[in-house]
Amino acid sequence: MDKPGCRATGDLETGTRESLGPVGLRRAAGPARGGVAAVLFAGLLFPAAAAAQRSTEVLVDRVAVVVEGSTSRDRDPQLATLWDLYVAAAIDVVRRGGPEAFSLPIDLDAVRAAQARAAEDLVALREATRMGRGELAPGLVDEARDRLAERIGGHDALRAFLRERAVSMESVDEALRRELIVERFTRDSVHPPAAADAAELEALFAAGDHPFVGSAYADVAAEFEAWERQQRFSEFRARWLMDLRSRCRLQVYEVTEDLALAEGGP
Repeated sequence: MDKPGCRATGDLETGTRESLGPVGLRRAAGPARGGVAAVLFAGLLFPAAAAAQRSTEVLVDRVAVVVEGSTSRDRDPQLATLWDLYVAAAIDVVRRGGPEAFSLPIDLDAVRAAQARAAEDLVALREATRMGRGELAPGLVDEARDRLAERIGGHDALRAFLRERAVSMESVDEALRRELIVERFTRDSVHPPAAADAAELEALFAAGDHPFVGSAYADVAAEFEAWERQQRFSEFRARWLMDLRSRCRLQVYEVTEDLALAEGGP
């Protein structure tokens, strides 16, 4: 009998990978979710696609990650499209680059990294939603946007960056909302054992295999304790995600380098 949730289809890191086809975007005669955004996405990430904007056809955003149940009574899918990945990659560029974000690319590697994060986040997001934990207190998204703006030099700089990348603030807010739900649900669900005592910490430090090799323990004790605590949390988070993953059907569609639309058509 299936567990509530669903049957696994592969490892958490990769899931079931299928090809998205050209650009992960497809020409279509009618509108679809993210259609306008996908035109911008294709033109920015893949310049050869810009000419397609002059066509009377519409470029339709494509699904890149899906998490759902395996039974008809328990589908409740969560999904991320290529445009969602592009927005997430843009946010990551701001966080990594700060004021230098304007000079950093949102390339295929950045989109693939965003896809790998989405594969994990959607597993947690689906469970949070199923448990009625998919809402946020008012103001939390605003605070997250403020922190993002602070990284790049203020709200004016953030707006300018997003204009350059043709990303709306609404898209950023939605991505931040999902992030916050996942962060809160993860924090409330993952409970590593009690922290190591002083003697255990010193023994772990002496064993090496940490970023502080070559430093005196007394000089970095606080930093090492924080690092070790984060390592334990990450380990238990990985176990928790694998348990959730075992109750979900995860589809991760491959984003290949053969994505750009040729001039005048696919």
